[in-house]
Amino acid sequence: MPSPAARTGGNRTTCRHVGALVELGYDAVVRVPEGQSLPEWFAHSAPSDAWSWPPKADEILVIPEDAIEVLAACSGLPNQKVVHCKNPYYAAASALSRLSPDARGAYRHFIACSAGVAAWLARFFDHDVVAPIPCFVDSERFQPAAKARVIACMPSKRPLEMAAIHGMFRRLTGDRDDWSWDVIQGRTEAETAAALSRAAVFLSLARFEGMCTSILEGMASGCLVAGFTGLGAREYTTSLNGLWVEEDDCEAAARALVRAVEIHEAAGAEAALMREAGRVTAESWNEEVFRDALARFWRDRMGVTP
Repeated sequence: MPSPAARTGGNRTTCRHVGALVELGYDAVVRVPEGQSLPEWFAHSAPSDAWSWPPKADEILVIPEDAIEVLAACSGLPNQKVVHCKNPYYAAASALSRLSPDARGAYRHFIACSAGVAAWLARFFDHDVVAPIPCFVDSERFQPAAKARVIACMPSKRPLEMAAIHGMFRRLTGDRDDWSWDVIQGRTEAETAAALSRAAVFLSLARFEGMCTSILEGMASGCLVAGFTGLGAREYTTSLNGLWVEEDDCEAAARALVRAVEIHEAAGAEAALMREAGRVTAESWNEEVFRDALARFWRDRMGVTP
């Protein structure tokens, strides 16, 4: 984990992998830069240790797809190596694709956060193994509560779009003020779950995502979800579980948001069916599926047992 201070879904996924591997009996650890520690904004059980050079010869190295310096440095090592890809756009723009052909050839084992990302890896990189180990939603933490007239959103990658959508939403609704906005930034996972649980609507501001857990967390929390898929979430988004619009079309997103508000206020079958479709979708991305795929990869594809 080259940047443990970053509040990213990738860091959370890394900790979940290592914590689960330890529970399965593996000697697994997250390596972090000297003097740094694992994130504390979400709950996890992963152990950590300072990165030391060179790694022991019997260590299997699992390296993020966007860690260009680590990928380059480790390419010549005899260690078994696995690239963990959570975002194909980062892999294409700033890491794997920038390695020299010889360095890139050292990486032939890949794990991916979804089937869609795994298929992308298989199309663009030479490989021996490409295995999806899907992310999951913490169903115990992300649950619906009594719904208020609140629109929740996470604008980290789309602050301009959020502002534009908010402005158009107000014009489309006649500047009504009985709906409030909850802009979720810099919060812990528990605080985020609490905010989503009470929000009636979630505006998805996803952008260039591998699969986007925030959309699934909104669905698990009983929100009506409207907005952008961030591309990767097209793997599971349908006309039944949300109101989706084309990338960057802020006017369409504002109108979809108005429609989500209308559906909630009507409190009829359409709201119930959309929330149920979202719940079923989120439940398909569960911890049992994640753990089974994780165990099968290391046991059956890598031949490593605890």
